[in-house]
Amino acid sequence: MELSKFCARCGEETEELYGQEKKYCPECYTDVNDLADIPRKVEIETCSVCGRMRKKGEWIEAYSIEDQLAEAFAEFSENDVEMELQFWEEDEEFWVRVHLFDRDMQDFEDVLVEWEEEQCPDCSRFQGSFYKAKIQLRGEGLESVSDDIMDKAAELTNRNRSDFLSNLEQVDGGYDFYLSTEKMNKKILSMLRSKYAPDIERSYELVGEEDGQKVYRNIVSVRV
Repeated sequence: MELSKFCARCGEETEELYGQEKKYCPECYTDVNDLADIPRKVEIETCSVCGRMRKKGEWIEAYSIEDQLAEAFAEFSENDVEMELQFWEEDEEFWVRVHLFDRDMQDFEDVLVEWEEEQCPDCSRFQGSFYKAKIQLRGEGLESVSDDIMDKAAELTNRNRSDFLSNLEQVDGGYDFYLSTEKMNKKILSMLRSKYAPDIERSYELVGEEDGQKVYRNIVSVRV
């Protein structure tokens, strides 16, 4: 014969008691305990240019409000506790209601969310015309070669935002391509070698010092 169970707080009969001492009905348990440790305010930092979100020091590919909220609140999740998010704006403030479910228990917390904007390092370098390597393309009939370099640069940027074409200049005898990383430079040169077998010469330009070490920029002359 199963004994009846009564909540030690409200005295109501219940099918299941919760807590370490098995004292509370679902309603009373959530009155005196939190199903998850949810802060009253959450700050979300995004890039003002590309829209990516910063999480634990990394800029991640989360652009929509739903994705950014999911990423921000994921760190507050608890084992066996289901979380659902509802959001709204009120008096120029952004609020999220976090619904929490654990077996027969349910609760919610209202959280003020504040967005902060700054430029991520990739966008800052891009807007500052930062470059680590320069390809000087020279020769005759260079339009198709230039298009291939542009297409390859766009492909690399789509894979990694740290790789970008910071500038393109049309000069006497050809084009100058300014590239953000040496890795990007190597991949474009590999493409050019396989497709055009050009003459390639390298030189290095001293641009300054960092932590006591001289910093050089790679200048590559490509003739097709």
